[in-house]
Amino acid sequence: MIRFLATVLGLLALAVGTVAVAARYLTISAHPGLVLAAAAPYLAVAAPVAVLLLVAGRRWLLTLLAVALTAASVWVYAPRYLPAQQPQQAVADVRVLTTNLGMGQADPAALVALSRDAADVVAVQEMTQSAADGLTAAGMDAVFPHRVILPAPLASGIGLWSRHPIVQSGRIDGYALPMLGTRIRIPGVAVDTTVLSVHLAAPWPQPIDQWLRDIAAFPATLDELGRAAGAGAVIVAGDFNATADMAPFRELLQQGYGDAAAEAGAGLARTYPGRGRWPPVIGIDHVLVKHATAVSARTVTVPGADHRGLLATVAVPVDMTAS
Repeated sequence: MIRFLATVLGLLALAVGTVAVAARYLTISAHPGLVLAAAAPYLAVAAPVAVLLLVAGRRWLLTLLAVALTAASVWVYAPRYLPAQQPQQAVADVRVLTTNLGMGQADPAALVALSRDAADVVAVQEMTQSAADGLTAAGMDAVFPHRVILPAPLASGIGLWSRHPIVQSGRIDGYALPMLGTRIRIPGVAVDTTVLSVHLAAPWPQPIDQWLRDIAAFPATLDELGRAAGAGAVIVAGDFNATADMAPFRELLQQGYGDAAAEAGAGLARTYPGRGRWPPVIGIDHVLVKHATAVSARTVTVPGADHRGLLATVAVPVDMTAS
């Protein structure tokens, strides 16, 4: 009876583990696929559980399948906890903080204090006019003398503050929410760095269609940014409303970009939800880098916001010809 029960439970765990791997490669077209992909890291725990149960049930062929599935999961997730090789050439470290202000509800003084101590560039999303005014009153402009902001009601506002001069900026339209592109002149770096603050449409609880359109169009924008930047570094920071386990997100990396959290070995870098007593469960805020390397990344609490912020240190090569 024990062997039979272990076998049944082992088969169930094996099925769940298989779904976890398959969900990462789904063509997402509706909410069920989206939820499965977001839950993949948690569902993947079923694979080693299947190994134990099937061993207890003495189902050796099925055990081998469960071991292979476990190995596949380790192959997927272990690299996220292993930092990439550090750059060998001369670099300038740029600390980038991205945070969704929760429709302007983030505490301005707390965000300014966090940014003052931790960041050189701050990209914000869901910035209302009152949030922008509150940040200015709390001293954000004094700490970061260069800014481009587009405050707007509810979730539509976006902005970027920098310690270094912003020499060019522009609004990027064609998406559900506006994006903000800038060129930042970092002292000692030969080519100006492109920095983009981005907010893709939310896929939940509203219909998923606008998110699908946004994330399908975004690779072209990333490609255009990369070509316009030439040899210069590109940093794309914001709320992607997508986890690294979603196939459409990973397609963004095909344009030569790296995910800062993965490069820095920061694991799942979970940022949402950021309110309440429980820790976040999914990582939907990201920093992408091109012609640069993320050397550290971590999530940070932003009081009042419904996301945790993501703070990444990006090593930007000083001499781009050597990158």
